[in-house]
Amino acid sequence: MIERARKLRIAIYAAWYVPPRRLARHVRRRLYGLIVPLQASRFRATLLRRAEALPPVSTTRSTAAKAAAAQVATFFAAKHEKNVPQCFDGRFTLLNKTHDFGSPGAVDWRIDMDGGSYQLWRANLSFMGYLCPAMAHDPARGLTLAATFADSFTAISDFTRSGDFGDIWNSYPVAQRILTLSAGLMALPESLVGTPEWHRVDQFLRLNVAYLIANMETELGYNHLERNLSALALYSLAVGAVPRVIEQRLTANIDHILAETIGDDGVQQERSAMYQGLVVQSLRVLSALDIWSPARRAMLDRRLAAVEEALAALTLGDDMPMMMNDAFFGETPRTSVILGREARPGFRAMTDAGYVRLAAGPAEMVFDAGPSGPDANPGHGHPDFLSIEMSLGAKRLIVDPGTSSYSPKDGRKQDRTWDRHNGPSIAGAEPVDFLGSFKVGRRARARLESAGEDERGQRATGSLSFGAVTVRRTLALTPDRLTIEDEWRSGEGDRLSRFLIPDGWSVAEGEGGTQLLLSSGDRQVRWSVSRGSLSRAQESWTCHYNQTSAAHALIVRPDDSGRASIGIDWLLTA
Repeated sequence: MIERARKLRIAIYAAWYVPPRRLARHVRRRLYGLIVPLQASRFRATLLRRAEALPPVSTTRSTAAKAAAAQVATFFAAKHEKNVPQCFDGRFTLLNKTHDFGSPGAVDWRIDMDGGSYQLWRANLSFMGYLCPAMAHDPARGLTLAATFADSFTAISDFTRSGDFGDIWNSYPVAQRILTLSAGLMALPESLVGTPEWHRVDQFLRLNVAYLIANMETELGYNHLERNLSALALYSLAVGAVPRVIEQRLTANIDHILAETIGDDGVQQERSAMYQGLVVQSLRVLSALDIWSPARRAMLDRRLAAVEEALAALTLGDDMPMMMNDAFFGETPRTSVILGREARPGFRAMTDAGYVRLAAGPAEMVFDAGPSGPDANPGHGHPDFLSIEMSLGAKRLIVDPGTSSYSPKDGRKQDRTWDRHNGPSIAGAEPVDFLGSFKVGRRARARLESAGEDERGQRATGSLSFGAVTVRRTLALTPDRLTIEDEWRSGEGDRLSRFLIPDGWSVAEGEGGTQLLLSSGDRQVRWSVSRGSLSRAQESWTCHYNQTSAAHALIVRPDDSGRASIGIDWLLTA
């Protein structure tokens, strides 16, 4: 009874933050999934009729269309190169789990690979993102595979199952199918255009477009709506014109994406650097259209430039983005591939998001002194308040715990525990209440107090207050040293700062029980505590979805005054 009351309280709290219009749209979508199966035949017939009325993919492609398609293809290639050529035989590796159906004709689009109600593997299978690199690898064979999947997916889509609206016919997977099929068809050689297989894939593409036009994710907004818009934009580029109904959807929703989901500092407000890369893709596709007013064109150009700069700032020395909030490697290409240049910016304070990048010598790091996410949609947030991630050269030194799963089970709960992150915390205290995969009740936000650089180095200070708890962190970075000053001003319980070090580093005891020596290849690091105590434990972190790696947890506890002083010095011997 107590647990049920707790969940109800969090659910009410989460709904309270959602604007009434979006909440009404969410209720409408839930009802939609229950009502449509009752009139499934009529719904399917209407959908097929609307699909037939949409224009087919053009046999000629503009320069802008080719560039947008190539941009999307680059993302799908990075995510799915492991699936080519195995997908030709019906074998797929998604989210680091592999399943062999035996043949393309035996693919089960409703397979249960995750257990429970949250089926992300199944959703990724229905994205069909592997078709884009498959058609690039072997165009004729790839087109045949796409036609086979188009036929089998259409055959099982009778819309009699309400559960299908939650995964395989959820608008996000639909948008992904539109992106991969549009990009794939545009890249095919002329000899395959107009073949029977080409027409079958084109017809399936238009079926998905017709569905998405009627089912935009306006109640969620943010990255879901952004992907919806970019999918409709890429389809329009593929057909060589923007159908009026699509232009209406694009112009009615683009302001939300540009003005409400991206800050002036360029950071997407869900605050995941993984999704930041996808924002670059979406805005580049949208930018290729010529339907925008001068004011919107100027806003789009400004936002795209800022988003690209922010992605570079949120990238560490290994050319991969930081991992705070929901993020994992493999969902996007390396940052240098996305931006077309090696990303090595220096100091940057992203004040809208509350992120600060500090970079000096071989050290590159990001400090989080912001909220867990936007109040209207904070579901991808983690309580990494005042946390840091850091690399030395191309090797990560301090890592975020990561995201092991989106499924509402113990792994996700552990990923979003405050004292597992790399900031000052109190064991057992939680600044955010989570429910299921993405619902958030009570939430807190850190505050960036100051950030700057001068001849002495780079500095940043942030604080967090919730309930009876107040903690504060100050960072100072020079080319060969990071100094961390942590302070617990109030709050009862076990006070600690835990830092996760990947197991690629070896750790040995230093002098006096207040030092540890870390080494990896030509890199040596001395970790010392001048106020407080230092210990270590075995822990884990996740940089690839569904895969957990070992890590060292370096645990610092403050002295009796509630302060801890940490010095990290490094030497590259080669």
